[in-house]
Amino acid sequence: MFSDKLIPEYVEWKSANEETFNWWSFVNMKADLQTALGFAKFFYPDIIEIDGCFLLKDKFSLSLYNEWKKDCNGKKEDIEKMMNLYEIKDFFHINTKDDGNFEAEIIALGDVLKLFWSMSFRKRYPNRNIQVSVFMEDELFVTVYEKNKKINNL
Repeated sequence: MFSDKLIPEYVEWKSANEETFNWWSFVNMKADLQTALGFAKFFYPDIIEIDGCFLLKDKFSLSLYNEWKKDCNGKKEDIEKMMNLYEIKDFFHINTKDDGNFEAEIIALGDVLKLFWSMSFRKRYPNRNIQVSVFMEDELFVTVYEKNKKINNL
């Protein structure tokens, strides 16, 4: 997914404790059980469906949904793309310290999200064409949508 060298703090701890330090040690040092469970939901997000739209539960807002439904002329794929759109760096902007690799770490997180979300949706929705897209438009974004499914309600 990414090189160990991407995280300088990990490299520093690993070099001081070569025989015993690994990624599990790093996670144990940096997080707690509740955070780990939160990450389970982060990497395997809950979905809600409204009018046949595939929407990330933790990103959902009914008022925004109604606005995007109108602005996208009821086009399901466009509604999903906009409703599920999130700027990658905003996921952890509160507690992240810039260690000199911030931009590379954002790109790595985008790649990891795409990998895990794609696997998650493929496992849960094997008969649906759910797409996870990570793209740059001034900043790095992620979105999720169902490709080429037509519905009558929109």
